[in-house]
Amino acid sequence: MKKIILITALIIFAGLNSLVAQQLPINPIPSYNFPLVSQNTAFQERLVAGTHGREKREMIIVITSSSTHSFPVYATVWVVKENGSKILGPFTVLPDHGIQVPIDHGKWGVVIHTNWNLAASVWID
Repeated sequence: MKKIILITALIIFAGLNSLVAQQLPINPIPSYNFPLVSQNTAFQERLVAGTHGREKREMIIVITSSSTHSFPVYATVWVVKENGSKILGPFTVLPDHGIQVPIDHGKWGVVIHTNWNLAASVWID
């Protein structure tokens, strides 16, 4: 009986580990010159309890690169309201360019997909 409990516990632990490993690491907003070294990078706004944001704001995302390649380098960006209730995008952002996306109150995040080594700055104005 002890062997069955031990094996079951190991299987559950291994399953939970694989679920946690698949989640995107969440980086805070604001973030400046954050390296986009994986294919998908996520940013999430940190709201302090009891504070109320403005009705209309701007999410600003700037992509930079130190690459001198001749082929086009870009990032695909989605702006997402908490729990995926509202998704804006996809937007294609070229290096050394940025986008401003109007957002409302609430908690927002950004998901950036790229296949190149770029850096992103994300903040709310």
